Amino acid sequence: MVDFDYTPISPTSGSDYKPSGELPVTLPEPDSVEPQPQQAASMPPLEPDESVDASKSGGEESEPLLTFEEGRVLGCLIEKAKTVPDSYPLSLNSLTLGCNQKTSRLPVTELEESEVMEAIEGLRAKRLVHRVDQAGARTPKFQHRAESTLGVEEEEAALLGILLLRGPQTTGELRTRSERLYRFESPEEVDEVLGGLVGRDEPLVKLIPPSHGRKEPRYHQLLGEYPLELPDSGSALPTAFKGTPRVSTERFDELEERVFSLEEKLNRLSMEFEQLRELWD
Repeated sequence: MVDFDYTPISPTSGSDYKPSGELPVTLPEPDSVEPQPQQAASMPPLEPDESVDASKSGGEESEPLLTFEEGRVLGCLIEKAKTVPDSYPLSLNSLTLGCNQKTSRLPVTELEESEVMEAIEGLRAKRLVHRVDQAGARTPKFQHRAESTLGVEEEEAALLGILLLRGPQTTGELRTRSERLYRFESPEEVDEVLGGLVGRDEPLVKLIPPSHGRKEPRYHQLLGEYPLELPDSGSALPTAFKGTPRVSTERFDELEERVFSLEEKLNRLSMEFEQLRELWD
């Protein structure tokens, strides 16, 4: 398999939803930097302008690195790498279907291929997704780099993937739902791995203490945005997600150019009308 830079695929399908905003993170060009060796306790060394926030340390929560769509794509790739290895890496179509499946997802989404492709490009820029081209394949495929780029072990990546796909969960829920990705021998082992993710200099997971209606604490990932509020009570979360539409930069430039062109035509017609009126008078 060979990876190479390429011009991002132009979206071909409509989208009712666009990501909620730009991230304050600037990272290297896609696939231009070799992944750093795994580090169990911290993020790989990055240039000063690439770090999320060097001042955030000692367990202090920092801004999410990923948009919700990027988190859903990354979580899906982590999951499918273990559950369907014969079909992995995934094509854009397969990845879109995986992101939007109705089971093992909270919230359920209806992302368009254009939105998934935009998320892929964001993840490639952060060195979390890698494009591959296989011999005889007519479409590009994609695989994740979570373990090498984030400096996490296989079992940590498995838990992060489940948290990205399903939101806050208890130790027991995580152990059961991650079974196809990594087999934990006991709940204590899950707690130990989660404790490592909580205790990093740049925490990737936080603990949500039990509150009214709940008996057990839950864990929630800090890697990506989560579109639903985290209620204190045991009330059920909504199962469908609708984001706030956002005009892309390309679309904004196109509309701006169109408005400028219309203004010129209007001014020209106005001048011609004035000349005709003078002749008429």
